[in-house]
Amino acid sequence: MIPSSSTSVLALLATALLCWGTWLNTQKAAAKWRFELYYLDFALWTFLFALLGAFTLGSIGEGFSFEDNLAISGKRQMAMAASAGVIFNLGNMLLVAAVSVAGVAVAFPLAIGMALVVSVVWTLVGNPAGSVGLQAGGLGVTLASVILVALAHRGRRMQVATGKRSDTGLKATLLAMVGGVVLGLYQPLLTMSRQGDLGLAPYGATVFFALGVVLSTLLFSLYFMNLPVQGDAVALRSFWKKPHGQHLWGLAGGGLWIVGLLCLALAGSSPSDVRATSAMILAFEYGSGVVGALCGLLIWKEFAAASGSIRVRLLLGIVLLLAGVLLTAFGRQTV
Repeated sequence: MIPSSSTSVLALLATALLCWGTWLNTQKAAAKWRFELYYLDFALWTFLFALLGAFTLGSIGEGFSFEDNLAISGKRQMAMAASAGVIFNLGNMLLVAAVSVAGVAVAFPLAIGMALVVSVVWTLVGNPAGSVGLQAGGLGVTLASVILVALAHRGRRMQVATGKRSDTGLKATLLAMVGGVVLGLYQPLLTMSRQGDLGLAPYGATVFFALGVVLSTLLFSLYFMNLPVQGDAVALRSFWKKPHGQHLWGLAGGGLWIVGLLCLALAGSSPSDVRATSAMILAFEYGSGVVGALCGLLIWKEFAAASGSIRVRLLLGIVLLLAGVLLTAFGRQTV
């Protein structure tokens, strides 16, 4: 099933924005569930939901079904989609680790901001299109946003630090920023997996992408379990000792994320007269960082104890992130 009207495309983009902007709330809700264990559920359900979509919505309606697409797609394209999932997964685990240390309001805009910076640099260097000036302006504004959010986090940490050794929050800042750089690298590979006569359709690309996520999680999770970013090492057997209700948060997170990815892929695969442009997709994709940051501020009250000046600094950083996303999106529109 592929959207065939501009209304359905906009609905898909809005759904993607909400899904990607809110999925990290499931990690926050699973407060007593170590992120290393939460992520095992997240990755597994990401793959299972991708399969569910492929064998339901991807196998009905007109045109090639999911199975038909697999029969004609190239092995190289499948490998590229799975590799994109591995790259994404490393960046996403660093983001989730940063959330466990600093919260959503800090980690999400830092990671999304750095991912946008990488995307803009990649485009301007490799395949410049549209207004270079607007995109360069978006790059500068986004970098300013990252700096302000990092300074807000540093101010909050130093405000509550005790003892002679102040905690500047550098660990969470680095985790989020490095994770964002990695997150900015997976999209070109995923895009290439869908190009050409042997390219994957949206449902097939999503399945192989999710396969890369779930397989690489087995490796990355073991690393974070034995060398945690905070607290003691955690044993894999702990995954089976928690109440079943805790596992539902990972299910919800994986479902929200893969639905968001599929919505973006479908919006960009609709008929040419209603298809979402790359600029529209970029705006809704990276706009999720603003939604996530607002969730951290308004729902989880992560900066409630911070001084007014620190909260203003963070809010200004979020506003600049939105401005950077919009400038970059407008710059991508070819004249």
